Amino acid sequence: MPTSSRRLAIVGLRNSKWSNFSLKTLGVVDYGVGNLRSVANALDYIGTQWGIVSSPDQVSEFDRLLLPGVGAFGSAMDRLEKTGLKESLLQAYRRGQPLLGICLGMQLLTEGSEESPSVDGLGIIPGMTTKLPGGGIETNTGFRTVTAVDGDRSLVWDKPERDYYFNHGFRVEPTAAVSVGTTTWGGLSICAAVEFENASGVQFHPEKSQGQGLALLKNFAASGSLRL
Repeated sequence: MPTSSRRLAIVGLRNSKWSNFSLKTLGVVDYGVGNLRSVANALDYIGTQWGIVSSPDQVSEFDRLLLPGVGAFGSAMDRLEKTGLKESLLQAYRRGQPLLGICLGMQLLTEGSEESPSVDGLGIIPGMTTKLPGGGIETNTGFRTVTAVDGDRSLVWDKPERDYYFNHGFRVEPTAAVSVGTTTWGGLSICAAVEFENASGVQFHPEKSQGQGLALLKNFAASGSLRL
């Protein structure tokens, strides 16, 4: 494990202001393409016991798995392939381990992306990742309102809408009824969150979304389920 990753893992096991919550261990997948520092800070803040997953044999050591990611689809899949983590993550999914993808991590769960047409995704979420529509370089950046498609999906029973921070130029277009949260960009409704069996994903960055984002991460660490 790289020295920087080892330090992050140690930090994640420390107590914080929310350490009285009984949380299961969470493995954060480190494949060299991700917003690991901000995710680490968020998990440390909520007191989650977590560690780095940087090799295939570590995947089964954790109750739940978090797949962060920023950057290009093709290079990210290449890193997962070269590190051996791609097959290990697929095996974990087949075993029933809860898996949550963040931003690019959610897109990697799909069958493929227009960004890298010749590269297969993990193929867990039925559907493709496509470029946001527009004539130029289009990016959805900032806080956007996410609406849970099901009232039971919300973290707050009387508030199915919450604001989360987005920063992306591609979107997931599911081909099955796996979308559990939507947002609006340029007058267009786009998928903000998906769930299929024990795999889920969010297009936004919960670690950068203040209290509501921390609550989402805390709930996933504790239960393995996605709640918005």
